[in-house]
Amino acid sequence: MTPDGREEARFAFGKNWQAFLNTFSEERLLQAQTRLLALLRLDNLHGASFLDVGSGSGLHSLAAHLSGAARVISFDYDRHSVEATQSLRAYAGNPETWVVMQGSVLDDAFMQSLGKADIVYSWGVLHHTGNMRRAIRNAAIPVSDNGVLCLALYSDTNYRDGILFGHPSPEEWLQIKQIYNRSSLIKKRYMEYRYVFDHWVRPALPHPIHTLWACGNLRRTIRSYKSCRGMEFWTDIKDWLGGWPMEFIKEAECIALCRDELGLEPVDLHTGEGNTEYLFRRKGAANYWDAVLAEQAEIALPQPYEHAGGFMWRAHLPKLSHVASSSEDPRKSPALLLENNCLTGCRNSPHEAIRRFGEGRYSHWGEDFFFSTPDNTSPNENGRRYSLRVPGDWTREMQPCAG
Repeated sequence: MTPDGREEARFAFGKNWQAFLNTFSEERLLQAQTRLLALLRLDNLHGASFLDVGSGSGLHSLAAHLSGAARVISFDYDRHSVEATQSLRAYAGNPETWVVMQGSVLDDAFMQSLGKADIVYSWGVLHHTGNMRRAIRNAAIPVSDNGVLCLALYSDTNYRDGILFGHPSPEEWLQIKQIYNRSSLIKKRYMEYRYVFDHWVRPALPHPIHTLWACGNLRRTIRSYKSCRGMEFWTDIKDWLGGWPMEFIKEAECIALCRDELGLEPVDLHTGEGNTEYLFRRKGAANYWDAVLAEQAEIALPQPYEHAGGFMWRAHLPKLSHVASSSEDPRKSPALLLENNCLTGCRNSPHEAIRRFGEGRYSHWGEDFFFSTPDNTSPNENGRRYSLRVPGDWTREMQPCAG
């Protein structure tokens, strides 16, 4: 409710997903399937049970079914999303191993009734429930003892970094979303085109060559957008501007909630986009992630750390410089920061954001690793251990330091 007692307008998520299905294609399905398996670090889902929390269009439930899942359960709060998911189940021949239902992740009894699943998947959903933290707690209920919980949640970290580049703050984005939902259809279309113009075209103005390049790049982005989880450009624009209710969360906060309260350990973390992707398993679980982690290596950050201004600290890693620099973009290092052996923070962050905001942001840049602690304390004094998880072949390729 608003302060004056009016009920807040909720975005029509399900109707947007039904419109998305007008663009459905085998190519989109293949992209969704490929991205799902890559995120889970699996070649297939043979024999696994898959629970889709907030199924939306049903595209990723269908991807799980076609990837060999022994059982798929899809549910959504929005009846139009349920209908969209049912239409894709019908496309698959209405398999008995795939159940579609209406329900809420905020309903404790409903979540208990679902039983256990090997993979609980909720991509870009829980922050739209109106009570994200309760939704996270309830999404963990069906995770089997050796299962995984896969979440994607809007990152406060990345959107706060946007302030440095003149973009709205997370608080301002929440206001924009409420304005969008209260607006007429004409104003909504204006806001959509204005958003696209401001992000893809305006930065190139007024130089005519740069503007032509930006317009061409926008067209290429729209055409190739299906490679992003099989999604569609304008569907996501409407979902972003209109997605209300809405909450942001910091990576360290989400990890702490799942680790300390729900008994889950993070095994993988993908940051740097609007949604941060988390993969958890129960503490002490034995599953396929044992083999994935065995292929990686852990490297301690050498102390003492040099203060680099604000909340930023620097560790020198000359043995990793040639490996990191051999990647296509040395600023996109896959190295993950651990605090006391637990994944934390947001990688590949702008250095000014690390310095100004801290809160676990970090960046591996050549032979230097710049980082901040989640609580902005000094890593030289807080008594915690900091290390990096890196691909196993990095340590095999490392050369001794000269001199």
